[in-house]
Amino acid sequence: MRFIGCKTLLLDKIKEVIDENAPEAKTFCDIFSGTSVVSRYFKQWYEITSNDILYFSFVLQRATVENDTLPSFSGLDQLGIDDPVQYFNEMKPAEMETLEQEKRFFQNTYAPTGGRMYINDENALRIDYARNTVEDWHNSSLITDDEYFYLVACIVEGIPFVSNISGTYGAFHKQWEKRSYKKFELFRLDVLTNNKNNKCYNEDGVELLKRLEGDVLYIDPPYNGRQYLPNYHVLETAAKYDFPEVRGVTAQRPYENNKSDFCLKGKVIEAFSNLIENAQYGHIILSYSTDGLMSVEDIEAVMKKYGIADTFRIYEIPYRRYKSRTQGKKDELKELLVYVRKNKK
Repeated sequence: MRFIGCKTLLLDKIKEVIDENAPEAKTFCDIFSGTSVVSRYFKQWYEITSNDILYFSFVLQRATVENDTLPSFSGLDQLGIDDPVQYFNEMKPAEMETLEQEKRFFQNTYAPTGGRMYINDENALRIDYARNTVEDWHNSSLITDDEYFYLVACIVEGIPFVSNISGTYGAFHKQWEKRSYKKFELFRLDVLTNNKNNKCYNEDGVELLKRLEGDVLYIDPPYNGRQYLPNYHVLETAAKYDFPEVRGVTAQRPYENNKSDFCLKGKVIEAFSNLIENAQYGHIILSYSTDGLMSVEDIEAVMKKYGIADTFRIYEIPYRRYKSRTQGKKDELKELLVYVRKNKK
């Protein structure tokens, strides 16, 4: 999934930092999980706790991190369905036309039927049909919670592959891009089994950390002024399927209760300080790009204040070499991993 700040290219380096500083670690917390790519990767070695304030992120985590095996979907045997992903992906358009018009939120909101071009009409109907059917199955106890979250996650993961956007859902193209003509399909997700008590949350990370403790805390919060929900509102609605009252040309859903202090220059340092102060983890690793709202000096001051100062380390990641978009000069942007050890209270 395309996602602002996705850390796929950093995974091996994060593991190197952990191996160097915390070889004895058994638990790993991904407090701002996003696409859950970090949590999924580190599930190979650790018991995982993951969290994000965005519900669609929680769904992805719940499906692939808290779920420890692929669901069996045995309850669907009575419907003659043994593989619901295949069932939806092979559905013919004529079969889906039985869905009542008032239940077609994606088609009525994000597709040409609704006056917008995020997704073409047939793909929007495919999403609507799958989401309505999965809700019906869950409400009728034909699928378990584990199975429900897995199927919703497969739906969400499939949407970016057919979306008529540049990268986020802040706006749609006025002409159809090539990917828009592909048929929407549920994206079949892998689930790694680690036989551990993995747990996922959908909460404010700063508040949640007051109740958690463990070995390694990985922090990858938003550090620029872009609030995440407006950029991923279509995926949030796909996950919740709550028929929100949308507004404007871009059909934004309300997000006043999902604003992050990490995206606000006047509040980010206080939010970061609260996060580090409350963290009951022995090892803290922060991902950070130098075009963010905080200076490296701010980060160092906070992490040394609440951590063990002489363990503070900065690891520069060489693969990103961009020109600064915000400073208007040829400063090289840097991707950093910042480490400090902390004595738990």
